Amino acid sequence: MGGALSQTDFCLVTLNTWKCEGAYRQRLALVAKELNVLRPDVVALQESFQASDADADTAAWLATHCGLHAAQVQARRKHRAFEGSLVPSSSGMAMLSRQPWLAHQALPMPSHAADGGRVAQIITLQAGQHTLRVANLHLSHLPGSEGAELRVLQLNAVLKQLQTLGPAGATLLCGDFNGELSSPGIAEFTGSPWGLVDTYILAGSVREATCFNDQGHGQVFDHVLLSPSLSTCQVDIRSAATVLRCDRPDAEGVTPSDHSGLMVKLSLV
Repeated sequence: MGGALSQTDFCLVTLNTWKCEGAYRQRLALVAKELNVLRPDVVALQESFQASDADADTAAWLATHCGLHAAQVQARRKHRAFEGSLVPSSSGMAMLSRQPWLAHQALPMPSHAADGGRVAQIITLQAGQHTLRVANLHLSHLPGSEGAELRVLQLNAVLKQLQTLGPAGATLLCGDFNGELSSPGIAEFTGSPWGLVDTYILAGSVREATCFNDQGHGQVFDHVLLSPSLSTCQVDIRSAATVLRCDRPDAEGVTPSDHSGLMVKLSLV
């Protein structure tokens, strides 16, 4: 789907890009190669690495090599090991779009001393005669009840901000939620009053693992959710698929990330 956004069709990809880990520059090349085949309208990136002293900028590099506009927010700044050195860096959020956005904002989320500095990103785009709003999220990784409680606060903050902005033709929340949709801290938002819906269910697609724990068990932590209450159009989720797969290395054993990406195609009516 190239060129300007059509009146009804839209394609979104979301990917946790794994900071600067692994074969960083080889991984970016794999991401760019696949994105240039998929040609999404918007790409939501989490853990987008940026280290100016090391000539590394995930979002800017991908934008240049995929012909996209980039909006990024630095977050979780610290020194990280990269190509043999400790470099000051950011592991932030970024949105790449085929067309310029109408509005972009960063929203600091509730945090904890053990897991601070998380920021949500919200962009609004023109899609034909409609507007489309996307919230890019990376929720807390803290385990147990402490993590669940923090994820509730974080999702509440994002949804209340989206509510303040008002409905769009379609409103989507995507990214790395660090939890299954059925897990405490996330499941609460699939019921009243928010009623978030998994786009995979709407597309009739089967969910696959998007990441694997240390024991090799698959986990479904990455999601694209539709908010019907904040969407004025009839939204037809035409397909939802796993892309940029973390479980299919290339001939050199390199994968795009330690998470797989998701691609959702939809139409606004």
